[in-house]
Amino acid sequence: MGSRDILRGEWGLRGERRLSALIFLLTPLLLGASALFWIPGAAVAQESPVILEAISVLPVEGPESNQPSGLFVHQDTLFTVSDKHDDTIFRIELREDAAVFVPHVRFDPPRPFGVFRLDLEGITRDEDGSFYLVSEGAFAILKVDADSKKASWVTTNLRDVGASAGLFQTRGGYLEGITLMAKDRFLVTAERQPCGLIEVDMAPVQRVVEIANHGSTNSYTGLHREVENVYILQRSTATIRKTIRYLDVDSPSAIWSFAHIVNDPEYLYQHEQFGAKTAEGLAMDRDRVYVILDNNNDARRMYPTDHRPLLLIMKRPD
Repeated sequence: MGSRDILRGEWGLRGERRLSALIFLLTPLLLGASALFWIPGAAVAQESPVILEAISVLPVEGPESNQPSGLFVHQDTLFTVSDKHDDTIFRIELREDAAVFVPHVRFDPPRPFGVFRLDLEGITRDEDGSFYLVSEGAFAILKVDADSKKASWVTTNLRDVGASAGLFQTRGGYLEGITLMAKDRFLVTAERQPCGLIEVDMAPVQRVVEIANHGSTNSYTGLHREVENVYILQRSTATIRKTIRYLDVDSPSAIWSFAHIVNDPEYLYQHEQFGAKTAEGLAMDRDRVYVILDNNNDARRMYPTDHRPLLLIMKRPD
């Protein structure tokens, strides 16, 4: 071996050692710098989504200007509200060829000063039979006693507390979904741009437990809770996210997808503004997953005279 080869070999060995030492010293700095540019949800590698199997897809028939928003199931009966009907909770009768809205409870809601339309967007129920509706117009939760049909506001306006965490920055991207975490304790969604979650405890007085701003990469339009699991309806991706640590966007979570159903030419609506991205309500029982679409009175592409929303009934994964 010549002198140049010996020098090259020695330099290569020394260079490798110096490079290893440099990497060791710089690694903490690089990790710290990357944290400065962290975007919520961007760093999490999710598993491949579970593809939900459709049992049936039913057109929704109901009152004029029917725009379903929110879904809840109790003892095999589905309940919903319409963001164009401020005084009615509907139950859904499942027939062979349609899902039919039937008025279940009519109530006279008190209207906060300056609120002309409640724009009801989500629904849940407690063990006593009372319903809780989330109002996008009032930024609050409304309680409806199923027996006396009495309606009263459970929370004050949540707009300021949500805005303080960066939520509610986009018109129409306000409160949307709701679920009951425990007695007098609620989880509600901020819909989009950015999407997020707000947990409110009403016992003994109103207290915001935690707020999570999950960024602008998705839209949260429905919630469902079972024991420690929370399921989030993600409209913009036509998916359902199952998570345990629901306020941590980086926590491991399973994803269920129904995108293949709403993107089927049979069910697509005409305008790209809505298209497949119309999911507004989520409910589940032991065997099935229910998702209701609000098409904003848009017509289906294959059936230009059919302006009805759709109810997806899917097999629940094991």
